Amino acid sequence: MKTLLTTALISLSAAFAAPAFAADEVNVSNGISAGGAPLAAHGVDLVALVDSRNPVEGVATYSATVDGASYYFASEENKTAFEANPAQYLPQHGGFCSYGVSVGKKFDGDPDQYLVHDGKLFLFLNAATRAAFLEDVAGTAKTADSQWGKIKHTAVGAL
Repeated sequence: MKTLLTTALISLSAAFAAPAFAADEVNVSNGISAGGAPLAAHGVDLVALVDSRNPVEGVATYSATVDGASYYFASEENKTAFEANPAQYLPQHGGFCSYGVSVGKKFDGDPDQYLVHDGKLFLFLNAATRAAFLEDVAGTAKTADSQWGKIKHTAVGAL
């Protein structure tokens, strides 16, 4: 009986560990999307953002899940484009503020404050962090990439 209880507790803890792990690597909203995964990118359609430079609200009807996070799209066409090549549309640094990541922090990434540079999507906390990033895009992006390797698996609250 004790073995059965231990096995059940281990199974339950594993079930809850996966979503928490993904939440540390991807900037997600509190709560669960219609598909059962945490909502990423504030529900903004990333395909519209990258391809049209237009932050459009997605809907739960057109959703896809990548690495434990759910993404919403404004149309079936955009959902299909995303599913064909998620790497083309996923924001850098897990959707956290790329400037914040460059200084070793995980700040919220707001899809209304973004930059598409060299085919990559960068999100920022606000206009000030976006402006700071724009002062040296290549250098700050390189620093953020290096820092991301160090903080990717670190909980937001631990930074």
